[in-house]
Amino acid sequence: MPTNMTTILIIAGGALLLILGVVAGVRKARNAWRNSLLGQIMQGVKNEVEEGKVGPEDFKFKQELATPKSVSDLSTALIPQINRDFPDLNISQMQSAAQSVLVKSLDLLTQMTWGENGDTIDRIQKQLPESGIGITRSYSEDLWHRIEAARSEGKTLIYRDVTVHKSGINEYKKTSSTVEITFQYSLQCLQYQERNGKFISGNRATPTQCRYNVKVVNILDAERFASEDIKGVGFTCPHCGAAVKHLGTDVCEFCGTAIKTVDMRIWLVDKLFEI
Repeated sequence: MPTNMTTILIIAGGALLLILGVVAGVRKARNAWRNSLLGQIMQGVKNEVEEGKVGPEDFKFKQELATPKSVSDLSTALIPQINRDFPDLNISQMQSAAQSVLVKSLDLLTQMTWGENGDTIDRIQKQLPESGIGITRSYSEDLWHRIEAARSEGKTLIYRDVTVHKSGINEYKKTSSTVEITFQYSLQCLQYQERNGKFISGNRATPTQCRYNVKVVNILDAERFASEDIKGVGFTCPHCGAAVKHLGTDVCEFCGTAIKTVDMRIWLVDKLFEI
């Protein structure tokens, strides 16, 4: 009997040592995994998911979304008309400048909805003309209203990794007071919204394919320019962004920069909208 008990104890002890060895091996393997590069990456992803910074939508990759949207490009038909009316106009340069305004506007939407940082509409009026073309007062007001609306709801509008694929002239229109050129752009970006640092809508992994129109205007008639029907259009100083209140002003009353408004041959970005 004692012999049998000894045998049992030996077997039980061996089993216990085996279990302890397995547990130690598992712990060693687990620690090795955690310390590995892949293990650290996976732990980081796990932490992001638990904190609400990453969600299931971040792991959905849809190949069909990789195809850029087409643009309605009527450049071949419209450029000769524009050249007849404005022989000195560099239409290619204007198209590039309008594209810069588009990309910078999306960037400002992100920066200025990130938090209550004291930004005002003045930042829009000052920074967008740095793209190489002026903007109307109504353009900056439209963008500012979008920013204020998002802020009031505690939202951050995020546009990341913006890439423009295609562009073209979509429309050329003349009215009694203005001439309008509309450029159309096909682009992609990571587009989503957050609230208090947490994802609420959009997609942070798969780029969204977008199409935007940017309308550029040339003010021709000073009297109609000041009339009620187009009162939303206005000039800003190209240096400090201050509003130019009186037509024919030669110098900005705030910073002293020379301003040419007499001949009204000024092209300004007036509208931006997604289609």
